[in-house]
Amino acid sequence: MTMRLFTLLLVVGCITVDASAQLERVRARPGGPVDEVFWAPAIVVVPSVTNVGAGDLHFTIQHSFGRVSDGASELWGLDGTANIRFGLDYGLTDRLSVGAGRSRFDKVYDFRSKWNVLRQTKDNRVPIEVALAGNAGITTLENGFSFDDRLTYAGSLLLARRVSDELSVQIAPTVSHFNVVFRELDRFGDVVEEENTHLALALAARYVVHPQVSLAVEYVPVLGSRSDGTTDMLSFAVNIETGGHVFQLFFTSSRWITLQHAVARNDDAFFDGDIRFGFNVNRVF
Repeated sequence: MTMRLFTLLLVVGCITVDASAQLERVRARPGGPVDEVFWAPAIVVVPSVTNVGAGDLHFTIQHSFGRVSDGASELWGLDGTANIRFGLDYGLTDRLSVGAGRSRFDKVYDFRSKWNVLRQTKDNRVPIEVALAGNAGITTLENGFSFDDRLTYAGSLLLARRVSDELSVQIAPTVSHFNVVFRELDRFGDVVEEENTHLALALAARYVVHPQVSLAVEYVPVLGSRSDGTTDMLSFAVNIETGGHVFQLFFTSSRWITLQHAVARNDDAFFDGDIRFGFNVNRVF
């Protein structure tokens, strides 16, 4: 309850910041890099090619509630067990950022970086955006495991293009790795054997329906072998841009917020009704 109240206060504080204090959207010069391929550094969970500007501090609240299918007794997931992540990213340059965050599930601290190798240009001399994104996480739930045992990783090659003023697309070959995995019983009592490494192909798109509103989707199919009982993550989002803020309201099949967990441990199926409502709040200082 304390965590939820703190989250609510932070959200309200972000919304009520005076508009004059918000950063204006900066348009790229003619012939320069294409602006706003995506509006935030993440689609929902999957990182996007959008990076933090040089000298900017990007604060993120990511919150995913329980399953909508849990029904009225759990207020359609709003009373259920929720995952939340607070994160900060800093732009070392316009192409390189570093960040850190903490998630509630598994008590994970993550450290990440993103580097834009190529920027799409308006004159199409460079037709696509290319970026590298990496993430290392450690759970503070020791349970007798060593520091190395508790480490997890994710890495993505982000390939994106703003196809038109409205449409942007991205494809991201991704690898997820856990140093230690388990053989255990899932919530249905079935034996689950986990894989250390998963390969996935994260697909994403965004479509602008209004200068301040866009729709987005991300789908992360796992390629090859995978952990027992897991499914591919799917998310749909509405992005609302208000100067220095981007609010993302989404429905997702993932209870995980860090990419390596969403790839390797997602066990809910979107079209089976295992849907979770959530939101991301992005604020640039």
